[in-house]
Amino acid sequence: MERFILFLHVLGAVAMGFYLLAPLIVAKLNQMEGEAKQGVLSTMRSLNTYAQYGLVLELLTGLYLFMQDDYSVLWIVLTIVLFVLIGAFGGMMAGPLRRALEGIRERRDIAAELRKLRVFGLMVCVSFVAILFVMMFHRLFA
Repeated sequence: MERFILFLHVLGAVAMGFYLLAPLIVAKLNQMEGEAKQGVLSTMRSLNTYAQYGLVLELLTGLYLFMQDDYSVLWIVLTIVLFVLIGAFGGMMAGPLRRALEGIRERRDIAAELRKLRVFGLMVCVSFVAILFVMMFHRLFA
């Protein structure tokens, strides 16, 4: 059972892998026009939703795996803080994505939304890399 839960945990991490690419994708959006930009933003919106589902999967499977071993208080605090940051920044990306798509359809300037996406994308990427480090090297925080 534990191996299956670990498999689901890794599957959730793979779903969240979009967050590693988000800053790179947003950086290329300024070079795109019209339907290409709309297609990329629509895809990003879908991937962000899947990554949020992956985050929920991480929470459920992570709690189970946490109960199976002994972790330090520092590791627990770091994990909770980074988990909340990933959820917050990923959730904050949803608004600018939606507004940018609406702006393209209504032919408005979306530069402000793209700046927000750049910031939130970078922050969620940094948070995701940090939690990967904490998970892979949990003995450093013992």
